[in-house]
Amino acid sequence: MSRERSLKRLLASQRDAWLAARALGWLCALPVLKRTLALERLVRLMWLAPGGNARDSGRERRTIRIVARLARTSGGNCLERSLVLYRYLALARPDEYLGHVWVTVDGQPLLETPETLGGYTEVVTFRAGRAQHS
Repeated sequence: MSRERSLKRLLASQRDAWLAARALGWLCALPVLKRTLALERLVRLMWLAPGGNARDSGRERRTIRIVARLARTSGGNCLERSLVLYRYLALARPDEYLGHVWVTVDGQPLLETPETLGGYTEVVTFRAGRAQHS
């Protein structure tokens, strides 16, 4: 599939194109911001209050695909990609939405316990340079 056709499919609606433009802006700004702001402040900056709408799994999947693709082509790293996902997935979730990112080695989470991860659902897993959507 050609890049142009692939991009058109990825940005199928005006809403998707607007999301991509905003996400790309953050992916360009975050490399500088993460070097000038403490992580706690950066996370507060990226937070958008949830829209309070019912979950829209289709919208969530499109958001994940758009951000993953933009991060891959813009050279964004895991922190930048995760912060942008955190920002825009919150809009599509009810008020109780929480996000979390963790690293596992040999199937075991680092710096986490089963209790701290108990309330989270795996949405995206990154293995061998590829995203796998749950």
